[in-house]
Amino acid sequence: MKALIYSFFLMMMIGIVQAQNVVSTQHQPGDFPFIVKGKVPNILFDKNDHQVVETTAKHFSEDIKLVSGRLPKLLTSGKSKEDVIIIGSLDQSELISDLVSQNSIDTLGMSNAWERYSYQVIPNPWNKKKKALVIFGSDRRGTAYGVFELSKQMGVSPWYWWADVPVEKKSTLYVSGNILKSKSPDVKYRGIFINDEDWGLLPWSVHNFEKELGDIGPKTYTKVCELLLRLKANYLWPAMHERSGAFNKYKENKEVADRYGIVMGSSHCEPVLFNNATEWDDKTMGEWNYATNRAGICKVLDQRVSENAMYENLYTIGIRGIHDHAMKGNFSVERQIELVEEAIQDQRDILKQHVGKSAEVIPQIFVPYAEVLHLYNNGLKVPDDITLMWVDDNYGYIRRLSDPLEQQRSGGSGVYYHIAYLGNPHEYTWLSTTNPALIYQEMKKAYDYKADRVWMVNVGDIKPTEYNTQFFLDLAWDVESIQRDRVFDHMYQWYQEIFGEDLGKTAADLMYDYYQINFTRKPEFMGWGEEFSSSRWRERIEDTDMSFTTYREAETRLSEFKKLSERANQLRNKIPTVQQAAFFELVYYPVRGAHFMNHKLLLAQKNREYARLGHAGTNRLHQEVIAYHDSTSILTEEYGNLLNGKWKGVISAIQSPGATFAKMPPCKEIELPQKAGWGVIVEEHQKVNGIHQPLTLPVFTSHYQEAYFIDVFNKGKEALEWTAEGSEEWIQLSKTSGMTKEEDRIEVSIDWEQLKGSNDGFVKIKSDQKEETIYLRAFDAGVTSDSLDGVYVEKNGYLSIPLEGYHQKLDKDDVQWVINKGLGSTGASLAIENQHAKTAGHWARNDTYAHVEYEFYSFNSGRFDISTYVLPTYPINSFLLHRFAISVDDESPKTIYVGADIDSDRWRNNVRRNSSIHTSSHYIDQPGKHTLKIYYLDPGVVLDKAVMDFGGLKKSYLGPSKTQLNSLVE
Repeated sequence: MKALIYSFFLMMMIGIVQAQNVVSTQHQPGDFPFIVKGKVPNILFDKNDHQVVETTAKHFSEDIKLVSGRLPKLLTSGKSKEDVIIIGSLDQSELISDLVSQNSIDTLGMSNAWERYSYQVIPNPWNKKKKALVIFGSDRRGTAYGVFELSKQMGVSPWYWWADVPVEKKSTLYVSGNILKSKSPDVKYRGIFINDEDWGLLPWSVHNFEKELGDIGPKTYTKVCELLLRLKANYLWPAMHERSGAFNKYKENKEVADRYGIVMGSSHCEPVLFNNATEWDDKTMGEWNYATNRAGICKVLDQRVSENAMYENLYTIGIRGIHDHAMKGNFSVERQIELVEEAIQDQRDILKQHVGKSAEVIPQIFVPYAEVLHLYNNGLKVPDDITLMWVDDNYGYIRRLSDPLEQQRSGGSGVYYHIAYLGNPHEYTWLSTTNPALIYQEMKKAYDYKADRVWMVNVGDIKPTEYNTQFFLDLAWDVESIQRDRVFDHMYQWYQEIFGEDLGKTAADLMYDYYQINFTRKPEFMGWGEEFSSSRWRERIEDTDMSFTTYREAETRLSEFKKLSERANQLRNKIPTVQQAAFFELVYYPVRGAHFMNHKLLLAQKNREYARLGHAGTNRLHQEVIAYHDSTSILTEEYGNLLNGKWKGVISAIQSPGATFAKMPPCKEIELPQKAGWGVIVEEHQKVNGIHQPLTLPVFTSHYQEAYFIDVFNKGKEALEWTAEGSEEWIQLSKTSGMTKEEDRIEVSIDWEQLKGSNDGFVKIKSDQKEETIYLRAFDAGVTSDSLDGVYVEKNGYLSIPLEGYHQKLDKDDVQWVINKGLGSTGASLAIENQHAKTAGHWARNDTYAHVEYEFYSFNSGRFDISTYVLPTYPINSFLLHRFAISVDDESPKTIYVGADIDSDRWRNNVRRNSSIHTSSHYIDQPGKHTLKIYYLDPGVVLDKAVMDFGGLKKSYLGPSKTQLNSLVE
């Protein structure tokens, strides 16, 4: 009993210590003198320990030099009689074994554990008056993680090389004398996939970093593997495109991986480490077709395993076509399943022969990616010990997870996830804009469904996905360290560690807004046209669905990016010189790049519209588009010139063969007549082909007190003289005359105190004996913001409700509603916390079911539509549906099924917009106050916004913004 109490107390103490930084500038009794007045201790390790221990010790000594200016001595033998740092693994170091036998260190919970580490300060075994800091791991990587965690805490960022994060010099540091023992990671294998490297990492390596090799090789992989260890990762899928040499082409590559203790694997289309995209030769090896060339394929796989069996690998099992293509041959589903099952058995036989173990204990994964998932869902049998690696849809939404039966598999499951992608319908490999809150939403859901064996993330070229890579791997190490309601605390801490408390917070504020704006449309998608189809790359840029008139959508987006960019410029002027390179890479380039790309493509759209109108501003817009296009190139060139060209070639605005968004978009120039001409653009006026409609402003409402615009534009070179006048005194105009070279904006508003009786009027604009009449209506509803405080109130025939802004919620049993801050088109979204909550099944309306309520006020009655925006997630597994229900007042709820078939037009739109829109029809019998109710049915649904259309809703990209008086509910 005493032992149990002691163990409990010890673990409690350890947990408390673990949550703290063990490195401090302030001395406490029992602390280890790490750096004192520039003096540093020696480092002692066993030369017979794992190779990665020596590798890590050498890096650690260099890290200490970066901080202190002094390089510690590395000792592999002898008895250091001064303060000393002892590094070793519990399973192989004689030094550590001696300390254990002397009861000098506490190993409780460490033996046979996976990747744990401990810090313990003890008297120096060879001089009791001095101290020893013992850093030991349960295994080779646990030891390395412990060392590099200490490097991080003393100020050496894992990104010190890859993102040029500077190291602050320090003259005094101490390590806490309390015992610290880390936990084992929550996810056993955690890694990155370097992919689509043709336009970034490969040219950078070929022409810059590894010119002598002319390829991605051991020099590059040394830096990759070091980064992985510093990030507490342990698994790598190497680059595999045809233009780069296969990883196993260079013997030194796998030696580098082993020296850093990195587990090697291969992507979903590379069986047992064989890169068929680069290494398979049809001329000498025959066809890559398992039905016709089984022996030939098995021969090369056998050779690959025999060459690599001595190293630690996690083998990908199965068969597909060459590279990322489906299986060759027009086979039935049944025949394809037979071939894959044969391939799995053959590969397991090969592994058993060369690894020298039973196939059931050799780590293997099966990745049901693309069409392979279809085969699996149709009965493909995968041995129980093989880990099922579930996949996202390439855009961050996991297609399915393990059902209750699959969760019992001995091999468990994992996830292959994308934060960069090249393919249908559009690539996003230039900037990193995947929202961290989306990564959390999907990966936490995966973890909750026991996908904890392997997490692999596609990072493209590593740059510029630095932060998202860090976030993904930190989450994999300790899922509970990041909480749903505080997801972005992680990002704020990361930037503050790099740039300091104040500047780091400002940088994180910038990046928070950067992720929010880009969530609704990635910069790469702003060309709007589908860039990639199953048959070819497309060279097409289309007008966006974002309007410059309706809801000021495009105009607002440009304004947001401009303000974001201005903030980045202001912050850049405050960043110290030593931090400028890191700031440029991690903040400035992505923010300014997104700004330039959005302005280039949206202003090109505006240019084309102006050309159709004969607008005098057409040619100016053309020049602005050219300027933004050139600015992107200049910005990218500046990136390449950082630090004397260190990163030259790693970033390009053209990150794929069909990156139409990166090219100069179609623009027009027009020849203007000398004499002035004129025209008007009216806010929210949408033309209907073949139907003449009078120009009409949206309805003005007393409770919102809006202002709408009329743009008066010139069609000639001479200045346009014009006047404007309202028909009623209560019509207010920001301008009543002008001499316009290109365009003038008149803001129209209502003086509600003067409005009496009549609520119809018009604005008449005159010029050169011509005139145009724009009609308007002012609607005094007799309500005030006080009388409907916080209620969603109809505006111009519609309502828009952010679904995280509920008035009432009912949690029930295992269903608790939670807000995802920072995730959604409105800046937040609504989900449930417990992803294992029971489905509501078939039911009739009953307000005792978990639901949320929204109070709204309408001035219309009758039938109307509600468009509910949800994130385009999928049913969690094959046992679950993916639904919610919606009703108004006491009507029977309507069940909405969320989802779209992969590769359908609806799916393409959903993933580019990060929203799936579902429309239902409803009825109210009278105007006034009503209640919208949304009911929980199945876990995994993420609710974003609801838009009600009473006949006034206009076509737009994401619908109107929130219509709420006073906005009491945030």
